[in-house]
Amino acid sequence: MFVSKRRWILKTCGTTTPLQCFKPLLRMANEIAGYTAIEDLFYSRKNYKRPELQVSPHRGFDEEVAFLDQYFDDGRAYSLGAINRDCWHLYTLSRVGGGSKIRKRNNHLHQLLNEEQILMEEEQQQYDELIAGSMQPDPDQTIEILMTELDPSVMDIFTKHVCTTAKEATQKSGIDRLLPGMVIDDYLFDPCGYSMNGIAKNVSKSARAIMVDYGK
Repeated sequence: MFVSKRRWILKTCGTTTPLQCFKPLLRMANEIAGYTAIEDLFYSRKNYKRPELQVSPHRGFDEEVAFLDQYFDDGRAYSLGAINRDCWHLYTLSRVGGGSKIRKRNNHLHQLLNEEQILMEEEQQQYDELIAGSMQPDPDQTIEILMTELDPSVMDIFTKHVCTTAKEATQKSGIDRLLPGMVIDDYLFDPCGYSMNGIAKNVSKSARAIMVDYGK
């Protein structure tokens, strides 16, 4: 989990249920930081190898989309790649300008249009205030790399048979050299599996983060 002033990142694996924390997170953002709007949202994952082991609301991408659509009228869902092979699911927002207040989906067209008009006015006001205060949104560049069918002899590094600690696996694999000087939080599962989070700051004070997961 990475927390900054205006951004929150959660990365999980296994049978965890990250969307279940969405409602409490919105409440905390409002009560603690005073935020009442979401500027953008990205929920993404690879298709499951064993979806039957997942629990609600993560038993399928359709269910996850329906869950998020309860909160957003402008959500968009995409699947990148062949859905009957390896693919990547993504849910994000389709909007222009600043953030908008959280709203439940409304089936009444006339009321929805009125809300959309109010929303556009709010977004324009927030955008004008942002420009006037010289508070440009934080730059955000993300790259996600998904690799399968890797060399088993290399992947054996991420097993307790070859490495006894997470630090040993991190060093033997060379992951610690991807961003020199980064702070690393790594974990080696038993009997196999590896997870690593790293964060560093360059000379321009912009944060760089890397997250690596491996599992058989």
